[in-house]
Amino acid sequence: MEDTIEYGKSIARLATKLGGGRPIIQRLGDLEDGRRSTWDRIRRNVIEPTMKIVTPGDIGMALPHRVLDNLMEFLHRVDNVIPGLASKYTLLYAPEIKYYSMRAVVNRFMETTVDGVFAAGDGAGLSRGINVAAATGVLAAWGTLMKLGKEIRNELINKIK
Repeated sequence: MEDTIEYGKSIARLATKLGGGRPIIQRLGDLEDGRRSTWDRIRRNVIEPTMKIVTPGDIGMALPHRVLDNLMEFLHRVDNVIPGLASKYTLLYAPEIKYYSMRAVVNRFMETTVDGVFAAGDGAGLSRGINVAAATGVLAAWGTLMKLGKEIRNELINKIK
C-alpha cells in the first residue's frame, strides 16, 4: 500500500461521518446478526458502555471487510482463552486507528532531541508490542539514571569548588 496513513485517515473519516462526528458503538451480537445497534439495545445490554459520547450504529459499514473479518476471527480465537470475550453483549467501538510511522528521534538510551526528555513504548512509535515497549522503558530508565548521575556528580563538583 502506498500511503497507509491516508488509508487509516479515510477509514477514520468514514466511521466518524457515519457516527455524526462521534465514534460508533455496536454490540457484537448485532454485528454478527448484520444489524445496527440502537440506544434501546445498548441500554438493555448487560455491559454498560464506558464511553458515553457515541452513536449506536453498524461498524460493518465503516470498516473494510478484511479488517472486520480479522477482528471477528481475533475475538473468537481469544474467546477460547478468555471465555465470554466474544459474547453477544461485548461492545465494540470504531474507529480505532494507530499510526506507527510517527517516531520520536532518540539516542540509544531513548533520550529525545530535547535534553532530559526520554520517550519509550508504543506512544513514541518505538515499538509495536508489549515486549519491545518494556525494553524501551528499561533503556529510558537507564538513560535517566545515567543523566541524573552526571547531574548529581556535576553538582557535587560545583559545590566543592
